Amino acid sequence: MNKEDDFYLEIHSPDNPLDRGFQGLEELLLIIESLDESWRPDRIFSGRRKRKYSRQILWRHLEEMAVGPWIAFTLDRTKPPDVSVRLNFQQEQKPDRLSLELRVSPFSLVSEEHLTNTYAERILGLVRAFAQRYPISHGLGHSWVDYCMGIDLNAEKLFDRSSVREEYWLSVYGPRLLNQFGRDQVLSTPASLIETLPGGSVLLLTRPTPADFDSEEARQAQARALVHLRPELKLETTLETLRQRSRVFVPIPVLFDEDVADILQKKVAFEGLENKRRMVERFNLYRPPPVSEWMPAARVPASDVEDVKQAIDTYERLYAEQLIALMHSQQVPEVMEGSLEALPAVDFALWHRGWGERFTVDEKEALIPALGAWLGMYLVSALGGQWVPRRKLEETAVRVGDRAWLPFLRARHALEHGDAPLDSSCSQFFRQAQRLTKPRTSG
Repeated sequence: MNKEDDFYLEIHSPDNPLDRGFQGLEELLLIIESLDESWRPDRIFSGRRKRKYSRQILWRHLEEMAVGPWIAFTLDRTKPPDVSVRLNFQQEQKPDRLSLELRVSPFSLVSEEHLTNTYAERILGLVRAFAQRYPISHGLGHSWVDYCMGIDLNAEKLFDRSSVREEYWLSVYGPRLLNQFGRDQVLSTPASLIETLPGGSVLLLTRPTPADFDSEEARQAQARALVHLRPELKLETTLETLRQRSRVFVPIPVLFDEDVADILQKKVAFEGLENKRRMVERFNLYRPPPVSEWMPAARVPASDVEDVKQAIDTYERLYAEQLIALMHSQQVPEVMEGSLEALPAVDFALWHRGWGERFTVDEKEALIPALGAWLGMYLVSALGGQWVPRRKLEETAVRVGDRAWLPFLRARHALEHGDAPLDSSCSQFFRQAQRLTKPRTSG
């Protein structure tokens, strides 16, 4: 499951190389350019602008990358693997004026069998090269998801490094932290590796490679190191907290109802790996209510509109286009493609944005014809259905084989409350019709 995770490294320094102009920037870029070719960036990304990487291009456009007192940009790759380096320069006099953030995605890249030691040395080499040129105030390297789970969201400063709240696969302690804990105390921390870096900072590894951050051995190592530095903490309590986090990374079978599985997968993906296990356990138990918006084709009332063709044109050219335009504005690209993948994409958009709960009665009444017509078009185009227009939209049916389906009524049900887009999804409605449609025979 940690294939959805990233490896994350951050290093901070009180030195801003931009104080020395282009020469200072070149010193930092040399460190990045010394990365292995498979990790080396080839593109500059800042804001929405992407440019081919070169030192000269970067220096020429550096002023455009300023946001207040900060200058920030990312160097990334145009081809796999997905490795990026973000650099932040603080122009004001602050305790930390330079930060380098390395991200390797997915995390499984650094845990490839037979390459874990190679990647560990690559990461350590970057930290050592940085320390050769800049004093380090603090740093860490760890699983991004596990790191985020250890952050106190109620803290006034979420990413404050003035104290030690966690112990990671890799930690670097600069002068402020060494003074706080005592240099000898830090150097005696139980660890896989302790190394004094140029400039006097201390690097500590809890395990030999970043691949091993959530095993029982890794959690014991992290707990022992943290309690060593902060003896007011209890080892068993600290260890149990870490063990709870490790359960997030244990695979769990996915047993979603097939009619809504892709909607639920989108929700799980959005909520992130740290919430995945809890969400999967919940959704494994979920079963949508049976589809009720249908009747035998023989019982469908005849059309009572004056002009059947005009009514159908209104559904398909006016109402459905309104839904497509709305979803386009909401960045739901599948709708523009007209594929079956658009059904769960729209269901998720309605559910995720809470439109069944947030929309006023008038807004829902405006959306129901658009959603119903768009859904009915799929029954016509994909299943060979025939419209049976009625003056009252909710009675309008699409006849498919020996059944008639009521897409506008389904649309009304899909907007009744916050979870209605899931309980009364377009996806389930269409798939039920698809299953019950007898295959056409030739001849």
